[in-house]
Amino acid sequence: MTRFEVVAMALAPDRHIAVFVDHYRRKGAARVRVYFDGAAEAAPRPADVGLGDEALIVCDDAFWARRGGRPTSVEARQRRVYKDAYDKIVADWLVVVDIDELIHCDASLDAVLSAAPASRDLVIFPTVEAVWRVGDDLDREYGARFARKAYSGLFWSELSYCLYPGAGAFFVRGLLGHHMGKYAVRRGKVGVTACIHEAKQDGAPLKAVSARDPLNGRPVWLLHYDAISLDAWRAKWDRRLETGDTIEIGRRRRRQQMVYAKARETGHERALFARLYSLTNLQIWVLRRLGLLLDIKVGDRATRN
Repeated sequence: MTRFEVVAMALAPDRHIAVFVDHYRRKGAARVRVYFDGAAEAAPRPADVGLGDEALIVCDDAFWARRGGRPTSVEARQRRVYKDAYDKIVADWLVVVDIDELIHCDASLDAVLSAAPASRDLVIFPTVEAVWRVGDDLDREYGARFARKAYSGLFWSELSYCLYPGAGAFFVRGLLGHHMGKYAVRRGKVGVTACIHEAKQDGAPLKAVSARDPLNGRPVWLLHYDAISLDAWRAKWDRRLETGDTIEIGRRRRRQQMVYAKARETGHERALFARLYSLTNLQIWVLRRLGLLLDIKVGDRATRN
């Protein structure tokens, strides 16, 4: 039977780590490993987030000293952490995600990965982005009721400008976060580099297949809570502004950061959040007609048992 492990690097509140761990435990993970990207004194107690001592790795000075020093950018640290996790997996697959990314499917993840052809060593989970309806409680963590899909084509940029007046410049293929998905990589490949959105072998991308539910053939989505709630979104951008270590974010994401900084100074970040992450009835109608909106079923919403 196919088995999988999950890895993430995190600098997040205990409750978000706990939700993440619980979600992937219920999805059948043989092991969930979280690398805490912060000081040891700020790290959660493993038992409080559902992990054993060996599965919560604190990336402190000693950790980085054994690996040649702490990289400046968060992206470079992620790649080092993923390599560490890949080198140590004992299951058949390593699932690489972030703390705010939850894979949802009716089938078990074991079954999804078992269905991957033997000729494919990479399984891609395409991104959908959690959003609210106008009027919903934006302070409720994991309270989003919809997920918008990425789109491509000749007029993807124009569609964003039409759908989100005054905010189209922040969107890439219809999403505010990333549209590139995350992945699972098969164990035991020589020369593999586990990157952020894909894994490579000797510098070349591994042959990949998109994740499908073997029960019905539907895509298996990576549900990205780019905004878990208003407060969580505010804390994320505050931290990024303070540390300045997100070196590889794109031009449009950088625009979001600049606009957020101005809104934070004037106390208008709630209005900005609502404009970006809550949909009007018209936006919902258009996205549905285009096949670009999913409903997040109540049973699929992130909770901790």
